[in-house]
Amino acid sequence: MTRGGPAAIFLNEGAGSGRSERVRRAVDLTRAALEADLHVTSTRDATELAAWARELLPSYATAIIAGGDGSLSVAYNVAYEVSAGRELTLGYIPAGFGNATAHLLRLPRRPEALAATIAAHDARPVDLMSVNGHLALFAGAGWDALVARRYAAEGARRLTGWARAVIESTPDLFRRAPVRVTADGRVVHEGPMELLVIGTTPFYGRGLLVNPGARPDIGQLTLRVYRGPAGSLAVEAVRWAARRRPRAEAHRALSVRLESLDGRPIGVQADGDAQEPASSWEFAARPQAVRLIGRW
Repeated sequence: MTRGGPAAIFLNEGAGSGRSERVRRAVDLTRAALEADLHVTSTRDATELAAWARELLPSYATAIIAGGDGSLSVAYNVAYEVSAGRELTLGYIPAGFGNATAHLLRLPRRPEALAATIAAHDARPVDLMSVNGHLALFAGAGWDALVARRYAAEGARRLTGWARAVIESTPDLFRRAPVRVTADGRVVHEGPMELLVIGTTPFYGRGLLVNPGARPDIGQLTLRVYRGPAGSLAVEAVRWAARRRPRAEAHRALSVRLESLDGRPIGVQADGDAQEPASSWEFAARPQAVRLIGRW
């Protein structure tokens, strides 16, 4: 049993690499190290996953989520809901395609090292944000959300599926929607936009550095507006992959509002999962919302 009480591993085999040998090995080693229970499901439906977690998670002091960023995001929301008045710690075994949170937590890929990191139980409070009421670590609005929606619709087939979603979404880069972005009551952008990134982590999936300066321990959100046009965003994408600071200016705020100026719904992805498009979005900091195990 891990320090502080009973532990369990929640394995979502519906995640991108949830059935891989690497993930299974990490689960087995972590389970042995923590003397943890194991609960397994296989779904890509967030509502179904939340109902499953809500039923089981309150019985534990430590919950290790083996899945993608979306599975972990579901756990954030359930943990925030059920942990009032008691301490609940979350750990992460990356089993998705992007695994953005693994980079923030500096989690090793090798199963033996990952299990040792989780067993060390170095947990700290982490800031999240509310995305129209849904808790998440990071979000993207605009073109990024279109890619996420197409990726999910075509079965989330890892690199092949992601590449196809990007190709199918390329024409949308030339259809920038006019928006207004307000941070703590101050307009920071008004006009066409390709992409808004916002959150409490600098990383996107695959370790892309899209929002440097974002931190999970300052009680504020960090956002960047990538105005475009398409060629400009392509240059920025190269900088993300090279982990060089993008040219887009960073802003910090407790609350952010994104609204359409022509009535067209705006797509948003939260922790990699596409949300239902809306004409306006509210983002708000939720300091120290959950406790996460990492290599801090």
